[in-house]
Amino acid sequence: MMGQPFWSSWLAFGLLACPILLCAVSLAYSYYLSRRYLREMLEALQRSKYFYRWTEKLQYQGWFEHFLMSASVRGMMFCPGPGLRKGLLSPEDVHNFPPRLKRLLTIQNRLDGILFVWSAIMYAVLKLTG
Repeated sequence: MMGQPFWSSWLAFGLLACPILLCAVSLAYSYYLSRRYLREMLEALQRSKYFYRWTEKLQYQGWFEHFLMSASVRGMMFCPGPGLRKGLLSPEDVHNFPPRLKRLLTIQNRLDGILFVWSAIMYAVLKLTG
């Protein structure tokens, strides 16, 4: 295993600080998406029952509601199957969702995946070294 000199080094500090920095980057990117592209995403999903009229309410919502709306759009686009089966999403909206917006949501999903995996690995390493 790794000895005590490793855990007091700058490399160990960097390895443990990266999930915190990735979390800050992920939150900043999510804030950027919710402020810059959320209206466009909601307009692309106007035929869907779940997102119907969210665009009209958007201007009256605060930052937290923007985050929640952005997370809902991201979740529905990442895994549209349950929304399609329940009738909350329109198949045309999912099929015609703009590719550049889908790419931005994919970047956010990958960033969150990297954050989760890195955090899990660091947790396991800390538990094993002990």
